[in-house]
Order: sequence, then structure tokens, then C-alpha cells
Amino acid sequence: MNRFLQYILTRPLIWVANKLSAAPDKEKVFTSLSKLYATATDATDNRVKLLIDEIKSAKYIVFSDQHKGDKSTADDFANNEINYIAALTYYQKNKFTFINLGDSEELWKFSSAAVLQSHEKSMLAEAAFGDKKMYKTFGNHDIIWKNKADVFFLLRKYFTMPMIVHEGIVLQLNGLAHKLNIFFTHGHQGDVMSDNNRVSTWIVAHLWMPIQRYLQININTPSKDYLLRNKHNIMMSNWSAAQQNLLLITGHTHSPVFASGRYYNHPSNQIPGVNATAVKPTYFNTGCCCFSDGDITGIEVADGYIRLIKWHTQNDKVERIVLEEASIENLLTLL
Repeated sequence: MNRFLQYILTRPLIWVANKLSAAPDKEKVFTSLSKLYATATDATDNRVKLLIDEIKSAKYIVFSDQHKGDKSTADDFANNEINYIAALTYYQKNKFTFINLGDSEELWKFSSAAVLQSHEKSMLAEAAFGDKKMYKTFGNHDIIWKNKADVFFLLRKYFTMPMIVHEGIVLQLNGLAHKLNIFFTHGHQGDVMSDNNRVSTWIVAHLWMPIQRYLQININTPSKDYLLRNKHNIMMSNWSAAQQNLLLITGHTHSPVFASGRYYNHPSNQIPGVNATAVKPTYFNTGCCCFSDGDITGIEVADGYIRLIKWHTQNDKVERIVLEEASIENLLTLL
């Protein structure tokens, strides 16, 4: 029966999903990001958390797209767990604030019970930051955390409740020559299936995801498709460049980007179609924590700098490498 359903349903369901989700639309992306960013000043709206810090003391680490699975061969995170836990331990000891930027749990392929049971060590490493030093946002693959009931019943073993999982975070940095906000969000904004109201969110989380797991459907998303990924990064770069005194940090595409490609000159991380010397350095992408070689990448905001970093294992030792960095004060002069 399973194979029969796969045969008759897979193609039409993939067509529907790609039609709704996989092709980013500029107007929808821009509108969704603008509306979300605007809620940062609304104290009654919990979708965006507003943080205020001083440039001299701010210490933040941002990781996204772990895609934790069930430790099977289909688990994209299994080989990265050692580097991830070592990195979190380092940042927790050095009193960083941890921003977990979405798609932390891969709930399109695996059940929440299987993921949480298989990756308790990672969950505990995240929880070690405490509720004042760790902020969690949801992405399209762990959109279940948008539902307060799911958060309470599934995550209370690890995190202090009530726990609010945000859609975005705005960090207001003081102590600079001019005002600067850093806007953190997963980056799936404008996705029709994942960026919608509570009813559609529940349908995706509790009906669509189980159907996909049962049929083992591989949806074509920006993290898997090179052309869609580049198009999405260009949209994010263009939206952030149109804002005033703003840096945008997202995940979602699994492709590290530093300062809209202006500084990070490795060819594989340039944004095709964007002249790196002509754009404003406003867009950053964490990359992901599920590279096939076990490496993880992320973004640090510390010591007055913003850094693209990588953690990897070399000669059985986990190491932190700074791939690129720039003074935030210097970036501000280019905005």
C-alpha cells in the first residue's frame, strides 16, 4: 500500500509543494520581511524579540539549519554533532548569547519524538545557555515550534517554560556613531506554505509533514536547489540594502554569505548576479550545521566585529576558524 500511494501521490504533491513554496517571489519576500521587521517595536507582538546591547559588550553566536534527525543514514546532522556540541560548549563557557535561527530539528523527514530522543546531547548543550542567554526561532522545517502547545509538551524536558519561540530577533546595538539594528530570522519569509497564519501553520506541521515522511517525498527547496538558493540570497541582499542602518542575518539556504558577498571572496560563496564591489554589505547568511564533511558554519557578533566562522575536526581535535571578519563600525560607514 505504501508503494502504491507513493506512486500515485508523489508527483502531484511535489508539484503542489514546489508551486506554493520553492520558487521565491520578490514581492512576497519583501512584504513579509518588512512586516515582520516592523513588529520589533510592538511590545504586544511576540513574533520578534527586541534585544538591546552595547557594541563593546555584545557577544552573540548564531547557528541555523542543524536539521537534527534520528541518527540514521538519512540524518544530515549526525556527522556534525561533535563539532556542534564542542562549539556550543565553547560559547557557553565564554558567556555568549546563542541564537538558534531555525530548522534546528528536521521535522519534514522525522518525527519530533525520534529527533529529540536521538539528539538529547545537543538539546542539553543548547539548554545549558539558560533562558536568558538562548533564543530560538523557527524555520520552515521546524515550524511546529510556532505552536505554543507543541513547544510546551515536546521541549519542556530541556527548556524552562513558558518558552517563546520567535519568528525573528532584532538586536539594537548602542555605542556606535549611528543607530544600527541587526535583524535575525530564518529566511523562509514569503514561503506560502510556511509563512502564514496559525491554521495553515497547523496544517503544514500536523498534516503535510507526516504525509511527506510517510511517502518519503524529497521537496525541492532553496537549500537543495542551486538556482533557487541564489535567487533567494539575492532577494535577501536587495531587501536589506533598501533598509536604513540594518544588517540582516538569515539561514535557510545553507550557503554562507558574508556582507552580501563583498568581503567573503571564495567563489562558491559569491552571490551570482551581484556585483560584490557595488552592493551595500548588509546581508549575512550563517550557512548550516549539516555539511556532509561534518563542518558547521555560523555568524559571531563579538568584540565590535561580525565574523563568519567554521568549526571542524582536524587531527581528532575540534577547531574554530575565522573565515572572514569586519569591524561593525567600518561596516556602518558603508550603509
